[in-house]
Amino acid sequence: MKSLILISCLALTGCTSSSGVIPDGADSYRIAHTGDTGFTNSNTLQKNAYKEATVFCARKGKVVQTIDMESKQSRPFGGWPEASLLFKCVERKTDT
Repeated sequence: MKSLILISCLALTGCTSSSGVIPDGADSYRIAHTGDTGFTNSNTLQKNAYKEATVFCARKGKVVQTIDMESKQSRPFGGWPEASLLFKCVERKTDT
């Protein structure tokens, strides 16, 4: 029974798609995540977008600076949940 619940949870949270990192203006990038079902929470999509942005910026030796985050829950007859993160990769601030 526990494994059935775990598989169900993984199936519901794993049903998302990502645009990948897309350049969007001078030194800024956008990542859009969309749920493939109406059961995905937009908070999960936001978290996934931030994780992807964090990995992208870390490869450059930098950290994420959020410019804008938009999200929508699933809507009856209106679409799946979605989240869009607009960000920059900036140098980590150090205390001196």
